[in-house]
Parts: sequence; C-alpha cells; structure tokens
Amino acid sequence: MDNEPSTPPENPQDEIPEVDRRTVVKAVAAASALLVVLGGFFLMINGKLLNSESSGSYASVPEMMRHVNVLKTPRPAPIAEYSALVPIDDRTFRRVPSKLAEFKGERLFVVMWATWCRPCHPEMRVLDRLAPELRAAGLRVVPIMTADKVGPDGARAFYRSEKIVNMPINLDAERDVLNGFGVGNLPVGAFIDAEGNLLALTDNLDLEQPLAQDLLREFAQTGRLP
Repeated sequence: MDNEPSTPPENPQDEIPEVDRRTVVKAVAAASALLVVLGGFFLMINGKLLNSESSGSYASVPEMMRHVNVLKTPRPAPIAEYSALVPIDDRTFRRVPSKLAEFKGERLFVVMWATWCRPCHPEMRVLDRLAPELRAAGLRVVPIMTADKVGPDGARAFYRSEKIVNMPINLDAERDVLNGFGVGNLPVGAFIDAEGNLLALTDNLDLEQPLAQDLLREFAQTGRLP
C-alpha cells in the first residue's frame, strides 16, 4: 500500500473571507465626510453664538459707560496742529494748518481713525450718517486720520469707497494730536466741551449701538456725560 502524503480535509468554516477594499475605502470616506459636515455645522453654530454675544446691544447705560473714560478733572484739548484738507474743486485740495482750539465755543466729538483700523470703518460710517443731526443739535464731529501712510489720496479714496459725504478730511500724519490725547489705540473718540476742555475719551465704544448714539445726542444737547 502506497503511502501518499495526506492533506487536511477542506473545512468551509476555516476559510477566511476576502475583504473588499473598495467597500472599506468608501465606508471610511463616508464617515470622514460626515465628521467634516458635523464639525463645520458645529463651528458655524458656535461662531454665530459668539458673534451674537460680542455684537449684542449694550444692556444699560452703565455697561456702555465702561467704554467711556470720563476724566475726573477736565483738561485742555491737545494744542497740536493737524492739516485740514480744504477742497478747491472736485479733484484738488489744499492743506490748511488747523487746531482744535479754533472750534472754541462749540461742543466737539473728535474721532481719531486710520484706514488700516478695521473697527474705524463702521464707526466712520455711523458718524457720517449722524453728523448733520448732531451738528444741528450743537455737536460738531471732527474726524482726524492719524498715523496712516496712505496720505491725502488714500483718505479721499476711503471716503469715496465708504460714501462718506458729511465730514471733512483732516490729517494727523505725525500722531501729534493723538499723542496729545495720551492714547495709542484706535479708534479713539474725544468729548470736548464748548470751553475747549477734554471731558472724556472712548475706549472701544461701539458707535453702532443705539445707546452709544444716544450718548452723542445727549452730549450735543446738554454738553454733559452720564
């Protein structure tokens, strides 16, 4: 009897099924896509919540006044010169040396701004809209562009792009006026009374909020701050 090598009997239960790699790849891709969608949805909701909290209206006057530094002792407004751009025609301006003291007898809200200051953009639009109303009520808005390399042409281009038509263009190229206020961050707003005294400086005051606009109206009419 021949001795032949024996082979183990076939057992279907011992077979390892072949995995379809394409199916696995598709499943992983689908799961990854789902995670991306869910993550994006979460970020979108979270971003909306954060934005709603940061851009919410002031709940009260005391909350708003945390952004207005009222001086315990008023002091004279800066005496430094700045350049006012006086239009000659539609394309030509001339620089006229000016000082805030020239407005003595008028209440002022001076805003120091620059084209590179992103928060300044909506503030300038709001002030341009309010300027005629505030002027009629007794408050002159004086915008002064400071520490900005774009110069007169850049300032005029900014006014055109933002459709600012109710406010003049003033330049403080050397930061002299800004330094006179004793501050460095923009935007900065300054409340100056009719005697030429600096009463308060704003610190990140959101002029898009109704309470902040009412503050300007109140100062225009009474010359006082809360």
